[in-house]
Amino acid sequence: MRQLTVFFSLVSFCVSANPFTLYSSNSGLIHSDVRCIEQGEKYIWIGTNAGINRILFKGSVPVQFSKRGTSVPVTALEDDGEVIWAGLKSKGVYQMLKKNFKLIGFRKDVLRNKEILNIERIKSGLVVFTPGKKYVFSFGRQEYSVSDINFEKYNPNIEVGGKIIKNKGGVLSRFNLETKSFRPFKGMIKARGHVNWENGVLFATSKGLSFYNPNNDTIEFGSPKLDLLGFQLNGIDTSAFELDLNWDEYEFNYQFKFEELGDPDQIKLFYTLDNGEELIEKTAFASDGIEIKDLDHGTYHLKIMAKNNIGIQSKNTLNYSFSIANPLKNSIWRYIVILVSIGIWTFMIISIVKSMYKKQMRILEDALIEKTNKLNQIEKSKYGLVDEDKAHI
Repeated sequence: MRQLTVFFSLVSFCVSANPFTLYSSNSGLIHSDVRCIEQGEKYIWIGTNAGINRILFKGSVPVQFSKRGTSVPVTALEDDGEVIWAGLKSKGVYQMLKKNFKLIGFRKDVLRNKEILNIERIKSGLVVFTPGKKYVFSFGRQEYSVSDINFEKYNPNIEVGGKIIKNKGGVLSRFNLETKSFRPFKGMIKARGHVNWENGVLFATSKGLSFYNPNNDTIEFGSPKLDLLGFQLNGIDTSAFELDLNWDEYEFNYQFKFEELGDPDQIKLFYTLDNGEELIEKTAFASDGIEIKDLDHGTYHLKIMAKNNIGIQSKNTLNYSFSIANPLKNSIWRYIVILVSIGIWTFMIISIVKSMYKKQMRILEDALIEKTNKLNQIEKSKYGLVDEDKAHI
């Protein structure tokens, strides 16, 4: 019944945590918080917050769990044939006999109350690491050496199944050698140690013992590239394409998103702006985007690429074209309308003036004729003459 429970538990974890299968206290561990891991000849040994587990695997699946409880967390393990060396938090180093799991203290005169970070077996003794210190003990001798050391945090560099795993900010992540980029696994797994096992990797984590199967890893890396995230013209969102603009003052602002190039604050943009007469080359921080303003009229071609702080360059370049109309071309129709209006107005004024002139001329002519007729009548009456049409024979 116990094995059946473990089986269904494992199936559940496999479905929900691919490519990781998680084994916890529900699976048989003495405690789910796993501090350290050690590979023996036949078994996997793990140290937890409540003691030591010996685990027998069948392939990549654990089939037997044995326990040795402790009152404090087990922080380090080292396999030494018939003995397991164990570091107990704030209690020093102990030997645990494999045949009966009996714990025997080691050099309590020196290591008592010490927090053990790591243990290494050497030819004739033991090396023990505590915060800031390295102790070297020789078996059978009372003397030992101690030196200051900065013990490095767990930082794996694992290659398995054609995949590379590293820590990024303390979180297990897939690493892309081509782009030097990271992609964290789902669940933000924080590991404390590992051993390669059955074409995969066993990790000690705060949530349990986790088995990584590279065949179930679906993370895919693409080529490093950049894409347009947003574009604003004079502070208004609009399309960055097919811009045929009238003459005016413009401010162009391009913002971008990136793939496989890292954080924007680690990326620079390299761009050229060509108007056919002048080629302008500039750089900008990716987090700021590209801002262009104070442009004269003309047709422009903008070309953009990105490069991160370790020299990885985007495989693609972005190209944008736009034009700003010549101010004369933009206003020529207004000038034409004005000129035509002036011409029509001038023609109308001339016509009116000419018409008025002709009328005045007719009036003057009529007045002159009338005046002339009157003078002729006066002259004729003076000499007693009359018009022929008025004479009676």
